[in-house]
Amino acid sequence: MGISSDFKKWAALFLVAVLLVPLVNLYDAYVTPAKLTRVSGNYELISEICKLSGDISYLIYNAQAYILFSDARYLDKFNEYSVIVLKNENDLINQVNSGTTRNRLQELIGITKEYISFVQDEIAPAIEPGNISSLHREQFESLTAELRSSADAMFSARNEFISSDAKSLVAGEKRLNFISILLVFLSLALLVAGTRKFIYPMLVNYHHLEKLTEFTKDAIAFIDHRGRITGINHVAETLLCLPATQIKNKSLNDIMVLFPTTQHVLQPLFTVILEQKEVLNNQVVFTGGGRKVLLNVDYHPLFYLDKLSGAVMVAHHVETEKNKRYLFDTIEAERKKISIEIHDWIGRAMSPIIHSLDYILRVHREKMPGDVFDDLVKLRAHCQTAAMDMRGIMNDIHPYLIERVGLISALESYVANFEQMHNIRVYLYYQNKKLHLKKEAEIIIYRIVQEALSNVIKHSNATEVDIYFKEENNTLKVEIMDNGQVPEDYAAGKGLWGMKERANLIGGDLVFGGDESGFSVILTVPASTEGDRNEQD
Repeated sequence: MGISSDFKKWAALFLVAVLLVPLVNLYDAYVTPAKLTRVSGNYELISEICKLSGDISYLIYNAQAYILFSDARYLDKFNEYSVIVLKNENDLINQVNSGTTRNRLQELIGITKEYISFVQDEIAPAIEPGNISSLHREQFESLTAELRSSADAMFSARNEFISSDAKSLVAGEKRLNFISILLVFLSLALLVAGTRKFIYPMLVNYHHLEKLTEFTKDAIAFIDHRGRITGINHVAETLLCLPATQIKNKSLNDIMVLFPTTQHVLQPLFTVILEQKEVLNNQVVFTGGGRKVLLNVDYHPLFYLDKLSGAVMVAHHVETEKNKRYLFDTIEAERKKISIEIHDWIGRAMSPIIHSLDYILRVHREKMPGDVFDDLVKLRAHCQTAAMDMRGIMNDIHPYLIERVGLISALESYVANFEQMHNIRVYLYYQNKKLHLKKEAEIIIYRIVQEALSNVIKHSNATEVDIYFKEENNTLKVEIMDNGQVPEDYAAGKGLWGMKERANLIGGDLVFGGDESGFSVILTVPASTEGDRNEQD
């Protein structure tokens, strides 16, 4: 912008250097009364610390006298001072705000408790008239020295703190003079003179940044820390059907009421403001202006001087639907191939083993020893379990039952196995097993239900799940509700993004939410007039 980088650095450093001296002096003048109050409070605190040191000395004295004379009166006095010392230490720590002193007090409390515990639990039971073991004596002397050292260190630290405050007050008074005031006026003059060198270029840069948001192909919207729209570019106006004149300086809640179709796009901005964390790759199906588009939206918090100043939303139209559909078809075809391979090779190998074991157990039962028979029964059970696990793996890789009996019957089979494995009741509600769906849509819906039930296991303490299928007006709605606790950060992931991705592949939409009754996932997909209805099981 015509201003050299070296000159900017030199001018900024000079301005800071000139401003630093008067600002420090003015700060000293401002905080002097507070420092005087703090010094006064510190003298009161040092008095309490002195009293505590005396109590600790009496505590140590009675412990040493008890060891020396084996007189129970000293032990009684020791127990009495134990209560007094611990009470005074806890009272004192509640009066201290300084991090260093508080840490030292916490350390002193820990050592005191250890010292008292050692005397009561180790010395008192083991003591003999006039004598204790050398090991106990060494430990006692070590703890005594540590306790004295900790108390002395805390007292010395507080004295140094008071001395530092007093010196700071004296130095602050010396700095308040005519030169400080003169430097303040000089710094203000430099600030005015530097306005043309710095403020003007900053305004120009801001203007250029504003223009950049107009030239980009992404939809951009800014909000402040209170959740009010402060700016929106032309792309966002067109893509989201949001007139800038009607929404600027309005809250997000007001905008979502006026333009309800933007709710799924704008809602994550609340999460960004509250948690001050970015939300990336949030895919949303936006319906507005007579069209339905898939958006990929990023949300970023904005900070100024390490404080949250607002957030920005950057959205762009995803135009890779065909590629995603092709990828999905390819993956499912490969999964189907793997599932068939498992069935044809491993399944065919397992079946003869099980039948052979059945034959041996049936025909030769009377001839074989009892322990051999029991081992063969266990082996047969293991093989049967492996076969069932294999079928479960095949079903996870590719839901082959859909091709044989249809979506509802395949889900009934999956749900029965799910209930047995996880002890969670699952209820399927439907008007008819026959649905207008293509095989591709059936597989995707099956996968979404699988993922939803998997989330129930991972992130909920639910005991019951209800799954509703409702078909009307050429639309199928699948609602999955559980009675568990709602995850705190469910909007950030937990498979929900992948479920939305799958729904988008078949032109559907997926929303989720929770309240005190549980968590719900609602999938809405168009029913295909071209697809054949599923046959009854």
